[in-house]
Amino acid sequence: MTPKYLVCPSCKTLYEFVASIKSCPRCSAPLFTIYEDLEQVLKKVIVNARERAIQGLGVWSFSELLPTKFIGKSLGEGWTPTIRLEKFANVLGVDILIKNESRNPSGTFIDRGTSIDVQVAYENSFSKIVSASLGDYAISLSVYAKRYEMSVTHYIPRFVEPWKLYMLTLLGDTIVEVEDYPSAVRKASRMSAKNQHYLSIPCSPTVIDGYRTIVFELIQTLQKIDWIAVPVGDGVLATAIFKGLNEVKEVLDIDTPRILTVKLSENSEKTLQKSAEPTLTELSGGIVRNILTTILRDSASHISIERSEVFTIAAQLAELEGIIVDPVGVASLAGVKMATELGIVGRGEKTLVIISGSPSKDSYVLYKIIEHGGKEKLLQRITEGRDATYISNTQKEILKILYEAGQCYAYRIWKKLKNLGYNITLQTVHHHLKNLVEKGYVRILGSDGKRLLYTISELGEEYLDKELGT
Repeated sequence: MTPKYLVCPSCKTLYEFVASIKSCPRCSAPLFTIYEDLEQVLKKVIVNARERAIQGLGVWSFSELLPTKFIGKSLGEGWTPTIRLEKFANVLGVDILIKNESRNPSGTFIDRGTSIDVQVAYENSFSKIVSASLGDYAISLSVYAKRYEMSVTHYIPRFVEPWKLYMLTLLGDTIVEVEDYPSAVRKASRMSAKNQHYLSIPCSPTVIDGYRTIVFELIQTLQKIDWIAVPVGDGVLATAIFKGLNEVKEVLDIDTPRILTVKLSENSEKTLQKSAEPTLTELSGGIVRNILTTILRDSASHISIERSEVFTIAAQLAELEGIIVDPVGVASLAGVKMATELGIVGRGEKTLVIISGSPSKDSYVLYKIIEHGGKEKLLQRITEGRDATYISNTQKEILKILYEAGQCYAYRIWKKLKNLGYNITLQTVHHHLKNLVEKGYVRILGSDGKRLLYTISELGEEYLDKELGT
């Protein structure tokens, strides 16, 4: 459907719908696309959407509610399953449904947004895209760009996990590593303006409208639930859910659920705000700030959880319901558990939880899930008598660094780990190296009198070969 205009939900300024406008020039808030005849179109589309989904249109079953002229190319994104958690619900005393977004092509809800954004770029005659992201968005963007034979240049912070860089390399697009996320956004924006490339970033209004298709798929469920729990990374998904709920409420005149936003906290103290006012969330490296304090001020409750909580919830979800997803992807479910304990979500209330993220195959992550699930003894039984000794995620990275460099002092290894985003001390690196030497994976080549020079052993190379499948 042809967009009417863009509006800033914070300062209420109106703008012409132009693909190059990504956020409000006045206050930096994300922009909402406003459509002509939304009431008439939404009612018609909702009725026919499921039938169109069966035809393989994915999110394009809602094409008339999206900011494009034509139906784009689908990889099967959207229409993810909604599942009732019976055993888990009994433990919490809350009726829980999950919307399993890990079933999207790249494993996250992001596919809903990038599929729309790439079509917008295509319709505006762009052949090249430039983006800034923390990795998951970049992977999804490259996947859809391939369908249109468009190339992408990704500006990625150095601390992004290596496996994401490997996937982007496999997809064949250009990767430019930079110091941090704000730098990525600045450089991507400059490159876009200089070379007339399409700029794709997570807070774009076109991406927001793709994400909000989650709400349209839940029309039959919305009036039966009290809460919808949304994970908050950059805040864009929560914004999109807010927009979709308001459109549905206005057009269909139905009661919609309250929003519970859940964010992983770096600090160990559990915190809760009944309104989102004190929460500062920065999107896209400074382009959009304080989204929860402006857009969701009166519409959401916000909760922060410890990182350790997600491992425990991931273990319970696997054991009780047979559903395995990445621990970070169950943050919203962990938030519901805490909100229930604190009396924010009432016993007996019905909650729909959005989860995302494909099952991790990282042995370290799986080890942590099992550990938090209280099954250390079973884990010991599995590893007992095996030739392979458990190697932590950090130790695995040390082996990779030594394999690529040939030989290194501890200080250089420490600097490389810091560049990869590891919050680690030099003393801890020495501890890991000592442990790897004891296991036989690392050898000491010599010393300059003060420092030891390390290299990977044949056993260490064999271990990496098994891990990497080479």
